[in-house]
Amino acid sequence: MSFHLIHFTKNLRGYEDVNLYLPVGTEYEDMVEPGEKFQTLWLLHGFAGNFMEWPQLSAIEKLAMLNKFAVVSVDGDNSMYNDMPNGDNYYTYITEELPAFLRKHFPLSDKREDNFIAGLSMGGNGAAKIGFTNPDKYGAIGIFSSGPYNALQRFEDMDDAAKERALRYQYKEETMKPGGFNDTWGNFLKLRDSGYPMPLIYDACGRQDFAFEPYTEFKAFVKENGREDDVIFEDWDGVHNWEFWDVAVHKFVDLLPLKDKGIWRKWYNERHPEAR
Repeated sequence: MSFHLIHFTKNLRGYEDVNLYLPVGTEYEDMVEPGEKFQTLWLLHGFAGNFMEWPQLSAIEKLAMLNKFAVVSVDGDNSMYNDMPNGDNYYTYITEELPAFLRKHFPLSDKREDNFIAGLSMGGNGAAKIGFTNPDKYGAIGIFSSGPYNALQRFEDMDDAAKERALRYQYKEETMKPGGFNDTWGNFLKLRDSGYPMPLIYDACGRQDFAFEPYTEFKAFVKENGREDDVIFEDWDGVHNWEFWDVAVHKFVDLLPLKDKGIWRKWYNERHPEAR
């Protein structure tokens, strides 16, 4: 069952769209327990995208139905999922306000091990940024076609005029310092010291994708710091498109610690033993 929600948000100072899929109203409705709260995958779109791209252009809702988890597709505009200088706080909206709102009205689990975040391109960097700085909120992070790139180094490489524009329109200054939430690479290294288990981190990129260079740079950074066991890297022939991202999200879902993985097949086999 899919819901298009329009709700008021203080952090974005107006109304915002979000798409929510719940694995209810399916053939195995009798296997949904009263009061059950669903594991949830939070999905972020890329630059110039919107909240309906994931449900419309991938098979994510089918995967959610087959494995009984919820999906939230967020609209991040072209914000890079930042708290922005103009007062639109997308990072805070996604990490705090939106989950609290949805959990108040829908049966979504608030447990760390039941929440996962992923995204493509700009959304992949957003998923890394959000996941690495909130180890108490997400048990898995999916990064598709985006690196994640070293935002602090890119900022340092800008000339003074470009830095001034970035701080005026895109980034709050405190977030572009070591330990700020845009210090994605630095925050990755801090995950082990957070007091929480390491999240599952899956990073995938097409070999013909323009994002392959930042992907390989992050992969080298992980190796240089002796953290190869902390990230699952996968690359195959592909470009920056939905054909690649649909495969990537299938692979990511296969890795998730889902409580009801394959539940639809179990339901079907119990009722149709002749089809086994």
